[in-house]
Amino acid sequence: MIISKTNDNKNIYSSWRENGEKKSKVEEFRPYFYVLDDAKEIPSYRPSKTLIRPFEYEKGDWVNLDGQPLKKVYVDNSYDIKNAQKLFSQTFEADVPYHFRYCVDNLNDMPEYKMRKWYWDMEWQQGGEHHNEITTIVMYDNYDEKYFQWVWFPKKKNIGRMPNYNMYIFDNEKDMIESFMTTMVAKDPDMLIAWFGHFADIPKLLERACILGIDPTVMSPFGSIKGVKKVKDGFKFAYAEKGFSPIEQPIGGRITLSLDMAFERQWNDSQRGTLPSLSLDYVSESVLGKKKLVSEKFPDTNEFYRYGWLKDTETYLQYAIKDVELIVEIDETNFCSEAILSLQRLLIAPFDACFYASHMGSIYFMRNAEWKAPTGVKVEKRKQYQGAMIYDPLSENTNGLHLGVAAFDYAGLYPSMIVARNISFETKSSEPTEFGVNILTPRDFSEVKETQMVYFKTDKLGLIPRAILELKSLRSNYKAKMKEARETNNGEYAKWYNNQMAVKRLSASFYGILAFQGFGWADVDLAASITASAREAIRLAAFKAKEMEE
Repeated sequence: MIISKTNDNKNIYSSWRENGEKKSKVEEFRPYFYVLDDAKEIPSYRPSKTLIRPFEYEKGDWVNLDGQPLKKVYVDNSYDIKNAQKLFSQTFEADVPYHFRYCVDNLNDMPEYKMRKWYWDMEWQQGGEHHNEITTIVMYDNYDEKYFQWVWFPKKKNIGRMPNYNMYIFDNEKDMIESFMTTMVAKDPDMLIAWFGHFADIPKLLERACILGIDPTVMSPFGSIKGVKKVKDGFKFAYAEKGFSPIEQPIGGRITLSLDMAFERQWNDSQRGTLPSLSLDYVSESVLGKKKLVSEKFPDTNEFYRYGWLKDTETYLQYAIKDVELIVEIDETNFCSEAILSLQRLLIAPFDACFYASHMGSIYFMRNAEWKAPTGVKVEKRKQYQGAMIYDPLSENTNGLHLGVAAFDYAGLYPSMIVARNISFETKSSEPTEFGVNILTPRDFSEVKETQMVYFKTDKLGLIPRAILELKSLRSNYKAKMKEARETNNGEYAKWYNNQMAVKRLSASFYGILAFQGFGWADVDLAASITASAREAIRLAAFKAKEMEE
């Protein structure tokens, strides 16, 4: 599902499909944050030097972690919150992105449907008379199950038509780009997928469109593209040099995905080591056993990019098509985009909330906590705490050859420690309990010489352990369905695999947000308690193994 804020910063655009047909709506949603109930009610704020807008307050049953009553403070549009919150000494959830807030407040589920995906890539001239001009655009539409190619030449060229490809030939770059954008409007894809697309392809397309006097905002269902402004003589694009961050959604109303980032994340999750390169050439050869096309006339890549368009045209066009074929195959065989969509449905959140732990964890906690978290603040000096174990074979005298070795692993070490000690925001205890942890537990196997205890209540299961247990049960259910699908070959294996991986990623995000100092949901005591409990568990296992050795 696509969730975007509109140009006016006070409406939300959402779209989905029913039986393949696109549905959409624009809904007004009032932006707000929380302050303490007894905070002075300031009548108005200034979003700029010349504007004055009124605050509106609403009382309710909202509280903070300490149980203090809160009230809502409404502003005119989401852009105003950044400055308006500065008028209050303490605020809560004033750093929640507007479209995240909408999802938490208004959505209880997300429809599951087949998204219309466009896999695409562009080539542009490097050097020469037409330096930086886009020469060809290739796209694969998963609804049509066809490839489309747009290309232009300064002089008429006779080139062979390739079977199963729709090719459109032009005599100038502007007409080619306009045709590509017109096709996008007509076919109305939900998702645009490219390799390094946020860094290269999207900025280049927007840059060239503005230079040529084309209105690129037609690509957005509601005419909004980040960085594109209407100026006197046409349009201007502000991010041509730096591009967009990997998770940004610059084209309002369409999901954009840099597949390189999605693939890297999945690769890291599988614990297969660090990729030495994320180039499409390296990844496709490593994962698919396939290489990009090489020109016989210009085997040097730089020369090919410079001369291939006009002097080895058919290879150049096939090269561009091959790149998109590789992008499609990488995604469809590794379920990269579908894995993120599964996580989106699990979180019931915007697509761009499904990448960073701070986004995933905070949305889950906002939906399930009985209190509101404070607004995040900038941390000048991070509070230090001890992390994971550091095992040194030399200091422990375990280096060398060992025979008859047995190995064991903890199933979800950090989540297990959270549940075992009931580690959560609201369960911290000022009185000693049996759920105590020494956060100064050594990071090696040396004697414990210092003690600093943190205790947790035992009367009620906390928010974080409760969430972990619920998600663990959900993942077990998904894994059982995944196994059944594999055994019965009913075609749903990928769906259940993605669902269980989504649960795993969400659970793993909890520790990350606790350690993210300055964030509203961060808590160093909890982070330190989790790592210390893990060190304690590893030490106990190691000491038991040493006893058995004797």
